[in-house]
Amino acid sequence: MNAEILYPCPCCGYMTLNQEPPGTYLICPICFWEDDAEQDFSSNRVSLRQAQRNFIEFGACEREWLKDVRHPTSNDQRAPGWETIDILAEKTRLLLIEKITAAFDGVSRQNGISLHAARALDDYSSLEEAKKIGREMDRDTQWQEVPDKWLMQFQDIFPFLDPKGFRYYIPAYMVWSLKEPKASSSNSLSSLMWALENKSRHFQPHLEILNQEQLQVVSDYIDFVNNYIY
Repeated sequence: MNAEILYPCPCCGYMTLNQEPPGTYLICPICFWEDDAEQDFSSNRVSLRQAQRNFIEFGACEREWLKDVRHPTSNDQRAPGWETIDILAEKTRLLLIEKITAAFDGVSRQNGISLHAARALDDYSSLEEAKKIGREMDRDTQWQEVPDKWLMQFQDIFPFLDPKGFRYYIPAYMVWSLKEPKASSSNSLSSLMWALENKSRHFQPHLEILNQEQLQVVSDYIDFVNNYIY
């Protein structure tokens, strides 16, 4: 007689489902997660990511199922290489920081619009006046030197950056948002995502100035934010 084929529960990772997820609507006896096709806020009242955190903390996907779950036995095995969303996100985050840093290594602002110059343009200064303000205020020569407080403060400058300024500052904003816990609720992150995903004619030169490696890490960054932050 053939052994029953089992599949891992998306929440706890134990091989408890006799049909391949997602969308089986089977309930795992170990964590009581229902394998809903939607997985986020559907038949389960918490997201899959939160359910995994709950299982680690108190042994069920939700507290109301504590009386219904059973502890895993020696016969229960997790899928090889299975990891929680949090662990996958952290590994991806660290790797993405390295990839961004490498892709934009050595990029300088040259004569591009700086942060304070962009803010001045937003405040209706002339281009000449704005560049003068930028020369006085923005003394950094590498994007890694841009102060974090400025990245948090200058939330609406992307429409006023020229392509060279855009190429110089986006790695600073991307790396900052991957390191700063408060970034997920920051307008700087939403403004950055708006600029990176913008398909308007205005932003075409800003993206065309990027090389293939830089375009790829920008795409990877967008995927990361959409998958793990938003």
